Amino acid sequence: MRSISQRELRNDSGKILRELRDGEEFEVTVNGESFGVLRMDPPPAKPQRFVDADALRALYADAPLSGDEAEACKRDIRQALEDELDDPYERTPARPER
Repeated sequence: MRSISQRELRNDSGKILRELRDGEEFEVTVNGESFGVLRMDPPPAKPQRFVDADALRALYADAPLSGDEAEACKRDIRQALEDELDDPYERTPARPER
């Protein structure tokens, strides 16, 4: 475990947070005396931003739904999966120069 001062924590917080994310642990000192320990607890799970269309189909294929609303829901899901999905964060093309 690496020892860091309160000043180092303040000045290099971005670097230290990245190292924490990667599993490093730190003992923080104030005026040379141990103050506490920094660690990720529990380690973060990698977030999943997008779900594969096949996984989504499988998830809803056997959905425990019944009745007209259930059929409408399943139909809407099937239609949405068949349509081309757009990335809402896709960058728009640059404007042509005049």
